[in-house]
Amino acid sequence: MSATTSALSARSLWNRAWSLSPALALATVVMALGAVFTTLGLVLDPRLLVGEPVWLKPTKFYLSLAAYNVTVLYFLSFLSERKRLVRISGGILAAAGVLEMVGISLQAARGVRSHFNIATPFDAFIFSAMGVTITVLWVTMIVLAIALLRARLADRPLASALRIGFIAAVIGCGLGFFMTNPKAAQLEAMRSGQGVAESGSHTFGAADGGPGLPLVGWSTEAGDMRPAHFLGLHGMQVLPVLVVLLARRRNLSETQRLAAVRAAGVAYIGVTLVLAIHALRGLPLIRWDAVGFASLALVVTAALATAAATLLRRQPVAATVA
Repeated sequence: MSATTSALSARSLWNRAWSLSPALALATVVMALGAVFTTLGLVLDPRLLVGEPVWLKPTKFYLSLAAYNVTVLYFLSFLSERKRLVRISGGILAAAGVLEMVGISLQAARGVRSHFNIATPFDAFIFSAMGVTITVLWVTMIVLAIALLRARLADRPLASALRIGFIAAVIGCGLGFFMTNPKAAQLEAMRSGQGVAESGSHTFGAADGGPGLPLVGWSTEAGDMRPAHFLGLHGMQVLPVLVVLLARRRNLSETQRLAAVRAAGVAYIGVTLVLAIHALRGLPLIRWDAVGFASLALVVTAALATAAATLLRRQPVAATVA
């Protein structure tokens, strides 16, 4: 592909994104620029926060929200006939994402935690404001999920991928609320009138900041909700990509591709929920017990049953020979 063709393609994509939601298109650019600047912060700023580089969290969030915005723009293209819904929801998601990143970036610059931090009235205000923006974003996602469920899409495998993927993202986003709830020790301290610096945590069964997996920092000694949160949110990208890969298999019928997508969707949501329960039970991602393995086996069974049901339902009835 020539440079001219690439430029035209990029311009066409930008024009399409702008026509759908100018606010979300601009917010995507903001997230991309934020990722660049916070990556520079990783190189230039040696400070650590809870055992990690202070700019690592903002960088991950900027990258994640950039991917999220691009994906939502793609999803909105299937609702283009509902222009009012697309414009309003795009504007809300853009504003919520930008406000969230303002809070995260500001606290990183100050060298303090953005999430769970209520050490001072200002920190508590930032954390509360971020909670409000994410709640608004989550409710907007639910509205879009309902719109996608009601939309008429001709490509059945793609329609299933879009719908299940967005539902997975709604679930993944909702799992974040488990992390914001005060833990038992924090509640007890609040009730007794003691000063509390944090409310909620990523980790269940241990304090945040302990040993974790490289790069992501997910706990290796206690339950951590971030794996389920991450997996669920990115279902809206994984399942449509699966459709593209299946479309290259010319030997597969539409029904077979539909069965594969539905089975993958059930498995994806199932594993997300299993990981969430695993975290709530205080178990790290690297350690599994009989209950965890049984839960995964149940998910596999449900996925296979979904594929079989889809194939059988679409199976043509054989003609009876007289």
